[in-house]
Amino acid sequence: MKNIKHLLCPVCQQALVLKENTLACPSGHTFDLAAKGYVNLLMSQDKNSKDPGDNKEMVQARKRFLDKGYYAPLATALKEILLRRVPALGRELVLLDAGCGDGYYTSQLRDMFNESRTKNTVYGMDISKEAIRLASGRNKGIQFVVASLFKIPIASQSMDFVLNAFAPSSNSEFKRVLRKDGHLITVIPGKKHLFELKSVLYDNPYENDEKEPELISFIKEDQTLVANTITLDNPQDIGDLLAMTPYYWRTPKDGLERLGKLQSLTITTEFIITVYSRHA
Repeated sequence: MKNIKHLLCPVCQQALVLKENTLACPSGHTFDLAAKGYVNLLMSQDKNSKDPGDNKEMVQARKRFLDKGYYAPLATALKEILLRRVPALGRELVLLDAGCGDGYYTSQLRDMFNESRTKNTVYGMDISKEAIRLASGRNKGIQFVVASLFKIPIASQSMDFVLNAFAPSSNSEFKRVLRKDGHLITVIPGKKHLFELKSVLYDNPYENDEKEPELISFIKEDQTLVANTITLDNPQDIGDLLAMTPYYWRTPKDGLERLGKLQSLTITTEFIITVYSRHA
């Protein structure tokens, strides 16, 4: 059975315990586990729409794209960064992937910890129910949760690592859930990331600003640039990449038409991984 000992009731913030297929707190609030094993702890007042987060089409496109290994260099770099910090812990490692999407990186990190014989508990969290539904099919050893990054239903100072890749950030919540010696790892797009895609979509393509999240409670320890070139050799993969980006919603019709005519596209990928520690 997955470990749920760090989860909190989103109503009263008391610890949740498992009773058959239901999570319950001492005050009697209950939350059913879905057939795939995930739990929805997103309160209606914390939704910004009826179905917040990425929709079914977007998360399925992302899963198809990532499963083909196009972003494998990023996954490899994350595993190396975490492994360098694991031996010093000397205890069970607890990680939260905050904004996990379809769980691609979450699952790879869990497998890496198991392969290195590191005792671990891993949580994946996203506001998109569709994303968590897909993620739950990836790795049965991970507890996936539907929840908001700005109201994380996780016990205070219980995480050794929080991963925040391509997702909104919450300085206060990340600080709260991390142990005092814990680390926050963020991933943002580099300056040239997907520039060739934007060159097809827009008449005046722009480079990314590499704006880092505002994390006033954290100190930057280390930063790594992961750069690569990938070739998408069929229209399906090109369309899937578009569907997993913000450009899917804000591209002119003529740009979409140009992209739709392509049979292949070579693209630069750049990821900036930053490791933070908490202020004392």
